[in-house]
Amino acid sequence: MPPLDIRDLPGFSPLIKDYVHRFARLAPFYAVDPHAPDTFRTLAGRCDRRTFPRQELRSMLRARNQAWGAPDVVLRRIDDLCRKDGLAVFTGQQTGLFGGPLYTLYKAMTAIVVATRLEADLGRPVVPVFWLASEDHDIAEADHVVVADQSGTPVEIRHTRWGSPGFFPAQLRLGPAIQDTLAQLWSVLPETEFTAEWQRALADAYAPERTLADAFARWMLHLLGEAGLVLTDAADPALKHLAAPLFTRELEMAPRTSELILAASQELRALGYPAQIEARPEGVNMFWIRNGRRPLIRTADAFRLRDSGESVSPDSLLACCRDAPEQFSPNVALRPIVQDAIFPNIAYIAGPGELAYFAQLKNVYAALEVPMPAILPRASLTILDARMPRLLERFRLRLSDLTAEPEQLASKVLRSQLPPDIEATLVAARVQIEEIFGRVREQVAAVDPTLSATAGQTGGHLKGHLDQLERKVVQALKRREADTRQQLQRLRQGLMPGGKPQERVYPAIPYLAKYGPVLLSVLTRAITGPGWTHDLLPMGGEATADHAFGMDGAVTTRRSDA
Repeated sequence: MPPLDIRDLPGFSPLIKDYVHRFARLAPFYAVDPHAPDTFRTLAGRCDRRTFPRQELRSMLRARNQAWGAPDVVLRRIDDLCRKDGLAVFTGQQTGLFGGPLYTLYKAMTAIVVATRLEADLGRPVVPVFWLASEDHDIAEADHVVVADQSGTPVEIRHTRWGSPGFFPAQLRLGPAIQDTLAQLWSVLPETEFTAEWQRALADAYAPERTLADAFARWMLHLLGEAGLVLTDAADPALKHLAAPLFTRELEMAPRTSELILAASQELRALGYPAQIEARPEGVNMFWIRNGRRPLIRTADAFRLRDSGESVSPDSLLACCRDAPEQFSPNVALRPIVQDAIFPNIAYIAGPGELAYFAQLKNVYAALEVPMPAILPRASLTILDARMPRLLERFRLRLSDLTAEPEQLASKVLRSQLPPDIEATLVAARVQIEEIFGRVREQVAAVDPTLSATAGQTGGHLKGHLDQLERKVVQALKRREADTRQQLQRLRQGLMPGGKPQERVYPAIPYLAKYGPVLLSVLTRAITGPGWTHDLLPMGGEATADHAFGMDGAVTTRRSDA
């Protein structure tokens, strides 16, 4: 099936649409043009002129990835990254239950594909790295998944009984109750020939003794480790020590970087784009980890904890940051700059929200003297089960039509299915029968008056047959309406559950259980570069093969100027 233009789909903001189709309008907010053919050679050259803590990175990454059970290929890729000419392509995501939504997998796979293409283009190591956002404190977003039950109805599976206290995934142990959560998951999903295989794999990753972040890491390596995906943990103390100089610089400059974000926000709003990051004029783009992630603000003579007002002298806070950087955590604005300060990164694979907030960070990168990488959109896909392409064609629906409320969608489709003027046609048939047999009775009576009644009965029989036909038509329409409503419900719940894109609602595990490991192979072939379009991926038969091999694979040249 041909790719879809993201301008025709829900969930993509005007900024994202313009980034893909009218980049010149947004060029002042980004450091490089991701479409320009020389972009990545230029970025590689910038990395060559910088100094990175490559040996420290190698020790940190090997230790963490080995602890998560990474295969040998990951360790080799870490060595490649930490060579003097090694480069990275980054992506990242909150560490959620059972791998989080499908788009998490798509981000990682896009990073793998882009890194592979750039490695061939540049003739030097380019390694995909996934940043585990394990200090994200919004546990309500990370502690559940939504899966479709055997009827296709979305069901939420939430894990709430933790084995340890904590405020974010790096602290929260799953505890024995995770076994009940896993059992609930598998009780909802239809059983397939692949179920037992994925039950073992998921239970091994999400074991009671693991934190939510560690479980996520093991699951990602199980899925993509053999593809060479390297993981790094935001909560790793070794990483925090490498980031300490940047943390210190942010504290020394505060609130200057927040002011730069606010200035960019005003410029974006003037062009009609909403700001993704809501900065505060006195804000510090870091948290102090003390019984949770505590936001900081800067006043004229001190730092303060925003939630309590507690004051801390600048000298004390700076000394703490230098001596114990593990007690600090970057916020959404500083996080990518930390990554790019310590890794030789040339590209970041961003989701729609991330891509938008990078538009506010160009001057922050410059103020902190860190080069900004190219920002590339992640692959965006919708998986279609075997019958879904036929149903879309039969009902003449586009993916965007499925965002409508169920009753509106059903009414639209049912109206389009009704034969035109069927009721008027049946009424006209009755009138014609009356007229025709009225004349027949008159003419028959002129020949033999006794046949007039017979002619009338014949007309009555015909009207009776017509009434019977009408009842059958009504019954058939009711049956078709019920079938249509059921099919539309399954279609909407499968492709646009709750009016939201499939990739933002469902995790990978139901599709892995349904299709087996071949799903990863199909996705690997289908994701050939950044997500400049949205792709429909039919599963099964020739449609899958045609789609998977029929896409343009260029990383740096594929674009639209429309």
